[in-house]
Amino acid sequence: MIEKTLDTSIMLGLYETAMLLRKQNMEFVAKEGLTNQQWLILTHLAKDPNLPFLIRQQYEEPLMASELADSLGVTRANITNLLTILMGKGLIQQIEDKQDRRKKRLVLTTSGVALIKELQPDVKLSNAKVLKGLSKNEKEQFLGYIQKCTENIQSLKLS
Repeated sequence: MIEKTLDTSIMLGLYETAMLLRKQNMEFVAKEGLTNQQWLILTHLAKDPNLPFLIRQQYEEPLMASELADSLGVTRANITNLLTILMGKGLIQQIEDKQDRRKKRLVLTTSGVALIKELQPDVKLSNAKVLKGLSKNEKEQFLGYIQKCTENIQSLKLS
């Protein structure tokens, strides 16, 4: 039937871990009436220095909807719906691009900034619980493994 392999065990383990992380994050963002995707949009607009997408791309200007859609792996229609909800909650707003007024960029409102700050203790506590028992060296190695897997996946898209 299906052969047990280390590679498959790792991939399915990562998948399960990702599902559990989403569920755990839902608990603290749901208290604020947000979904995980909405929270991730807010962290992007807050320019969280831990986001791999922002580290790779080095964005100076506020992000556009298309860039958020690319980072989150969602369609343009999906991101538009998410942004409409966040604008309706008063957490984000659109501003005109400095070079091309037809382009719209996205920024956090004062309420959005306050919410990100308010959630930081929950984020730190959640991360600490998930990574409990790992040394700093193990965490650094783990991050390196994740980055290597991400690079491998991205190179598959190019070939």
